[in-house]
Amino acid sequence: MKKILVLLFLTAFARHSAGEILEVYTWKPYPGKAEQLLQTFEEAAEIHSSLGIGVTINALGVGTSQDMDYVLRYDDLESYGRLKDANFADPNWNTFLAKARANPSGELVSSWSANNLDSSTMADDFTEQGQVIAFFRWQPAPGAAGLQAMRQGAMTSKPVHEDLGARIEAYQINSGENRGQVLYLMIYDSFSDMARTNSAMASSSEWQSLLLENSTNPNFGTMVHNGQAMTIGNWD
Repeated sequence: MKKILVLLFLTAFARHSAGEILEVYTWKPYPGKAEQLLQTFEEAAEIHSSLGIGVTINALGVGTSQDMDYVLRYDDLESYGRLKDANFADPNWNTFLAKARANPSGELVSSWSANNLDSSTMADDFTEQGQVIAFFRWQPAPGAAGLQAMRQGAMTSKPVHEDLGARIEAYQINSGENRGQVLYLMIYDSFSDMARTNSAMASSSEWQSLLLENSTNPNFGTMVHNGQAMTIGNWD
């Protein structure tokens, strides 16, 4: 059994060695301290950016508790390890961390990491300030066939949605309580763009056909959460 677990770990490790890696930290501001939390995020982002780590700050909206995400972005596994080491050793970061802990402005409510299903995507290909994100998190059906069906479904849906006006990024979550789930992001320049794409989807025969195909696939997963967010800060 131990050998099987080791093999599965190494297989997953190799699969995720190329392509963008996200670390997502969701924070809830203390009452009256939302602005202070945002300022803390911005100070942290300046330090992370100076080390070469991409940073995005997202304000969570409809479908969420309306907290804030602090997102760290890495090009691949090599840069992840190298930049994490540099972060922990950086004196500016450690000074900042001590100051933030002495006067906290929020509570960390969750953290997780994910890998882009498209290994050619780099960290600076994420969202820009002002863009809107509609996110959908899927729980695959049990077993390898379930995960494969979800990954295939995401990559099949991507060109359809992009033809209709969205930009798509899809991820597999590999740590945290939602490990193994698939995250599907539909990214727009504005809420008006999102509305136009949703309208186009409703009348798209190609999308309706794909929806029917997925709904009749016994290995397809279940959507467990969806919502919206807006990028309010970005450091590449």
